[in-house]
Amino acid sequence: MQGSQRLPILVVDDDRSVLAVLQSWLGAQGWTPECHQDPLQALEAYSLRQHAAAVLDWSMPQLDGLELVRRLRAQNQSHSIYVLLVTSSDRSEILAQAFEEGVDDFLRKPLDKMEFIARMKAARRVCLLDNEIRLRSEHDLERRMHNLALQRVSALVGAVAHELRTPLASVRLSAERLRGRPGRVSQEALPILDRLDQSVSHLADTLDDVLDTFGMSHRAPRWETFRPSESVQEATQLVRDRFKPGVELVEDLEPGSDSISGTGDGVSVRRLVSNLLANAIRHTSTGTIRLHLGRLAGGIIIVVQDTGDGIPAELLPWLGEPLLLNSENAGFGHFIRGNGMGLSLCRRIVQRHGGTFTIRSLPGAGTRVTATMRLDLPDPHPTDVPDNFYTQAGSP
Repeated sequence: MQGSQRLPILVVDDDRSVLAVLQSWLGAQGWTPECHQDPLQALEAYSLRQHAAAVLDWSMPQLDGLELVRRLRAQNQSHSIYVLLVTSSDRSEILAQAFEEGVDDFLRKPLDKMEFIARMKAARRVCLLDNEIRLRSEHDLERRMHNLALQRVSALVGAVAHELRTPLASVRLSAERLRGRPGRVSQEALPILDRLDQSVSHLADTLDDVLDTFGMSHRAPRWETFRPSESVQEATQLVRDRFKPGVELVEDLEPGSDSISGTGDGVSVRRLVSNLLANAIRHTSTGTIRLHLGRLAGGIIIVVQDTGDGIPAELLPWLGEPLLLNSENAGFGHFIRGNGMGLSLCRRIVQRHGGTFTIRSLPGAGTRVTATMRLDLPDPHPTDVPDNFYTQAGSP
């Protein structure tokens, strides 16, 4: 059977024995048949469930097959139902009439099982392709609308960032002045000033991250020689106190990985790992979070794998875009934790390092995020071109 998705199909025939046979054949071929002897009841069922396909008898009381086709087409013109019409007539001229009325395929009775199954396999391929095209069109429209919204949000983000930088700079300058007057500051206050300075630096970095997510940051990548193992260790220290009881961090550092060095932005790599770990912590209540660092030809591979909630397949195509998944996106039917900005930032970091970014997840089985990055680039790759970002449904 092609694919594992079962498609709903409407079967209408006034002969109960024919319905029983068709129901058996279709059920074995990946369809979920709904059978009706009354064509008016079939119309009502279609209005409620919008079946992917229909197998209709031509000659029926109350409503013949062609009239049923007309009403099905008229009922929802935005939904393309695949229609196979069945008749016992041997008149050749009815074939042209059937196709003119919107029939997609045509079979004569008595039905041959092998021919019927072959036709329905073709119908299934058409329906799956139609679903894929429709979903892609919806996704493209959603993304275009989202990009227009981001353009408006970006102006607000820029204005807010400007207003925040001034007080942050004032707090940092005040802390430095107090630290420069040891006679006027008690020893007990010095740790407070240190924490204050760290908090201000963290807020400033977060602000730059937000601007970077919207493509508005003026912070140039710190492209220099660095050791990825040091960035990874710093990232684990930043998030270690966020781990919940019952969740274990397993650090899987490939032997010799501490000697790997190359050119890149070590601070951004630290942000990448800390963001990925923070996401894993957020969605893992028990089990393990495994962090792997390994060597590749000319670069490194970083893997963060958890045993947490996993990501529903319908959400995977929307990952990696800022603010695209949030609690107000009613189309997904449930609350989405996070706003996607951290993952969007990670995507840019990997792109700057000329790598690939892959997310594989399955609800109930956890998530595996894999990032490869080159360490032999003299300059960062641009981020305004298509990147190597992929999502896939499946066991991690």
